[in-house]
Amino acid sequence: MGKDKHVDLDADGGAPEPQPVIAPLTGAAIFLVVVISPGQASATAVRDVCADLSALVRAVGFRDLEGRLTCVTSFGAEAWDRLTGLPRPAGLHPFREIQSGPRHAVATPGDVLFHIRATRMDLCFELATQIMNKLAGAAAVVDEVHGFKYFDERDLLGFVDGTENPSGRAAATAALIGAEEPDYTAGSYVIVQTYLHNMTAWNALSTEQQERIIGREKLSDVELDDSVKPTFAHNALTTIEVDGEEIQIVRDNMPFGSIGAGEYGTYFIGYSRSPDTIEQMLENMFVGSPPGNYDRLLDFSTAVTGCLFFVPSQTLLDSFDSLAAADGKVRINGSLNIGSLRGDLTP
Repeated sequence: MGKDKHVDLDADGGAPEPQPVIAPLTGAAIFLVVVISPGQASATAVRDVCADLSALVRAVGFRDLEGRLTCVTSFGAEAWDRLTGLPRPAGLHPFREIQSGPRHAVATPGDVLFHIRATRMDLCFELATQIMNKLAGAAAVVDEVHGFKYFDERDLLGFVDGTENPSGRAAATAALIGAEEPDYTAGSYVIVQTYLHNMTAWNALSTEQQERIIGREKLSDVELDDSVKPTFAHNALTTIEVDGEEIQIVRDNMPFGSIGAGEYGTYFIGYSRSPDTIEQMLENMFVGSPPGNYDRLLDFSTAVTGCLFFVPSQTLLDSFDSLAAADGKVRINGSLNIGSLRGDLTP
């Protein structure tokens, strides 16, 4: 793939539109991770579905305009190469596994992530069904999680999740790519992990022990004072600072579970303008900061999936039916054919 290709998203002075990465949190979500089947026909089908996804979301969402149905679509490194023929975004690479002693941040397969959100699960379910109907034969689901709101934004461990999420302009600054990657302005990076909790062992702890592991009071959600908060607390190790300034991410974690299967978990999903921030969080959690001072939450929670994806802008996603194959030879009149978005085919 030629790394000198260029994508101009702003040739006519119009900034690209982001996908709904920073949409308000909802009470229901479905996380679909799929792998694309072999063959050019499969790649073409996936590109066509992605380009038409906005219309599909509108059609399903029209059944309840107050349901706030959205879908954020993102792509793994190999899928990006195969589907677009464009240079990889700077931070896009396969998920980096981390292993330290018994703690293991695993890497699992995934070409495309559909993050579907709404106030109602039936809207999420209908959209997920329609997407997979259109992808029949071209892609298969390798991971599917149905998330739900648990009381007052708590996880199944009993603590409020996402307290430190930025909002408004701060959320856009945290999650959306800016001038540092001009070809992919308004895009984002997203890392997802599925965590399963040992609820029997967790519930055997006292509330005070649980609070020291999380770094917050359980009932009030007030952060523990630094004078009493352990350095191994979850929120201590996942706070990343550069030159004295905290670098934020946007989380949309959701609880999930299956009582019959004895599975109780948290689906972690973090959006950031660079994956470096979340990768440093995971390094601190699994290895420790300093090494050995790891996140004690991992004594009770096990990561069973892990993927890194790139979220193109909505403008770029809507053009996917006009993009090149991985060899860069398939073009429509040498252009990406969406007005201000065009390709430079200089070899």
